[in-house]
Amino acid sequence: MEKDKAAKMYMEGKISISGAAETAKLTIPETVDYLVCKGFKSEYSMEDFRRGVNLLEKKLSPKKQKIR
Repeated sequence: MEKDKAAKMYMEGKISISGAAETAKLTIPETVDYLVCKGFKSEYSMEDFRRGVNLLEKKLSPKKQKIR
């Protein structure tokens, strides 16, 4: 089954999460759900998540223009 193949390759570090989703013909959230069901545990911590959210917020916030 393509999902099993994609999960195995992802867990071995051979493909990215988007690559696994493409191989399995699933969306990324569906792939993550499938990996969790298969027992995959991420090394991605809450601190990593918070850092990512902060960076994203900075990227998306409107830039302040300097007045000359």
